Amino acid sequence: MVRRGACGVAFAITVSPALSLTQPMTAAPLTAAPLTAAAVRTARARSNAAIAVHDTATLVALASNSYHSVSSRNVHTNGRAGVGAQYGAQFAALPDVRYVRTPQEVRVYVPWEMADERGTWVGTWTEPDGRVTIRGRYSAKWRRIDGAWLLEAEVFTPLSCRGSSYCTRPPDQPK
Repeated sequence: MVRRGACGVAFAITVSPALSLTQPMTAAPLTAAPLTAAAVRTARARSNAAIAVHDTATLVALASNSYHSVSSRNVHTNGRAGVGAQYGAQFAALPDVRYVRTPQEVRVYVPWEMADERGTWVGTWTEPDGRVTIRGRYSAKWRRIDGAWLLEAEVFTPLSCRGSSYCTRPPDQPK
């Protein structure tokens, strides 16, 4: 079947009779993910791919039940329900929003099945007064749970923002 992507680009999808396009990708692999940096990078690539196509279900599946994040604007997100709500709201409000996280370093602590990922991120979307491009650094903690690498925590720090008045409005201060 041929589908048209978010950018208007056509692409072909071949579907096995055993697979369904209505089902999200799942975080739990058929076999346990290796305790390697490469396996964590693969999980991050799945996260980036899910963001690109606004696949909220996969983003939820890649988060642990105890997930916590702090966004570039200091929004705190907790748990899988929070992940679903946060991404769902962004995808609905900003149809062209994209985030790409690029790992620069991944270290795995094998005895505890945990990994540290650090890298850069970029977000893009359109505001009424222009296209936003925001960049920064991030840190993520992964845990291998039931054989799958799941995000336990993420912190995103902005370092530059261009293209819209969005970039000149500082986040609300906590009360």
